[in-house]
Amino acid sequence: MILMNKSGYQQRKWRKQQLLKEIQQQRQQLAAYGRNWLAVIQPYDKGWQALSAFKPYIAVGSGLVLLYGLRHPKPFYRWSRRIINILGIMKMVRNTLYKNELP
Repeated sequence: MILMNKSGYQQRKWRKQQLLKEIQQQRQQLAAYGRNWLAVIQPYDKGWQALSAFKPYIAVGSGLVLLYGLRHPKPFYRWSRRIINILGIMKMVRNTLYKNELP
């Protein structure tokens, strides 16, 4: 039978305690990061839920727009270009404002 040296046993016991403490700290950090992530994505999640509540209306509306586009292609094309331009302008303004906000 092999006898264990007490100092080796104590070192392993100490190392095990250190590893357990490290694991506990990692778990706490992971929980904090998870809470932070949920706080960051909460506005996007609420927006997505609001959009999904209007899902049937969006489906019907897009069908009607498609029918209108098939029957009147020139005005549909003109309005779609205007909408795309307006969205581009809004994005440019938003990016400019956010760029000016940062220190």
